[in-house]
Amino acid sequence: MNGSESQHREEPQDENLGLDLVSQVASTSRADTGSKPKRWIFGIVGAVIVVVLAIVGFSLLNGGTKASEAAKASDAVSQTIQLQHGGEAVLSSSKSKDAIGVKITSLPPLDDSQQYVVWAVHEETGASVMASSSGEDIDAGLSPANDVLAIHITIEDTPIPDVPSEDTEASVDLPLDANASPKTEETTSDNG
Repeated sequence: MNGSESQHREEPQDENLGLDLVSQVASTSRADTGSKPKRWIFGIVGAVIVVVLAIVGFSLLNGGTKASEAAKASDAVSQTIQLQHGGEAVLSSSKSKDAIGVKITSLPPLDDSQQYVVWAVHEETGASVMASSSGEDIDAGLSPANDVLAIHITIEDTPIPDVPSEDTEASVDLPLDANASPKTEETTSDNG
């Protein structure tokens, strides 16, 4: 017995007892088949994301906003309005583009519980919000716009109500008057 024990001591012992073959077979057969589809999926998802971002970037760079779409049209009519509490609104409309654009700049900041709101008053459906801001510039538009009767700009409490308040910063009836000069909106008062 001593002879056989010494032979085993002199030979290097394989501590994993052949498990390296089992793990090699398991890793090559299962891992190769499982990882290839994952690589393809990541490749496809990555390509789709790149294409979507390219389309969005291209449309933003070339399309412009609806406000600029209305302002740049060959039949564009624009009107500039000074808002009651500061700021200037340039309204544009185009029949050929069926669009209305509103660009508001130099708005004084509001407290956190209020927002400037641009409303489109539709012929049949009432008022809808075109854009809102807590004091940042607004560059918004609406298309189709053939049923819009007026544009109202108001200061509203947050959250924005379903209908505009009666105290407006500016209110302009459509169609815009091409001959109108810049004007300041004034509120009416019952005090005489």
